[in-house]
Amino acid sequence: MKKLPLIAFSFILSTGMFAQIGTGDAGALIGLPTATDLAEINAIIGPSIGSVVFNLNDQEIYRFTSTGWQRSTDDQLDSEVNLTTPIDVDESGETTPTLETNVQQVIQAIAPITSGAARVFYPPSIEVPVATNGTFTLNLYNQYTAQFSSPTATSPAAPDIPVYAANELHYYVTFADPAVFNTGTMSIDANGVLTYTVIGQPLDFNSLINVVFVVK
Repeated sequence: MKKLPLIAFSFILSTGMFAQIGTGDAGALIGLPTATDLAEINAIIGPSIGSVVFNLNDQEIYRFTSTGWQRSTDDQLDSEVNLTTPIDVDESGETTPTLETNVQQVIQAIAPITSGAARVFYPPSIEVPVATNGTFTLNLYNQYTAQFSSPTATSPAAPDIPVYAANELHYYVTFADPAVFNTGTMSIDANGVLTYTVIGQPLDFNSLINVVFVVK
């Protein structure tokens, strides 16, 4: 008589441990409570924090928090992805730099640096005639596109060099030899045409003029 309770208990355990869902037996699955839409979810009276509901309207799971119902996602937004070790990416040399702690902060801090550096470049070397005094013009944009569009040599499988349109650039002369050029009257129009006046010839047959392009 004393063995019966033990046998019954053993049977209950074994059925609980080895029970399986039969093929096509969808009714054996336990589902979340469902709601037609968010309005119906918000109308639930007295939900407990941690309660979950499946929204049939947008096919998303909503969870109840201290601030109300929120869609439960695993989007991993940039502001939600933390760095393993906070780092500083934009205040090198500062005594007390501000450390970035997530991906969004890193992007915001480094974007002005990388975008600014990529926008400034030097055009290829060109010859500026200075053998005779006088006022002349030189199309800097045409000189740039002529060399960038048809390089003398390229590495294997190298693509074409990207070339900007004339109206996509700002043009600058950052230095010109004042003994050779009248730097006070030197000018560049919006299409990259440089107007310069030669007032003397360089003593060693060479002179410097530095040109910089900036992408608008």
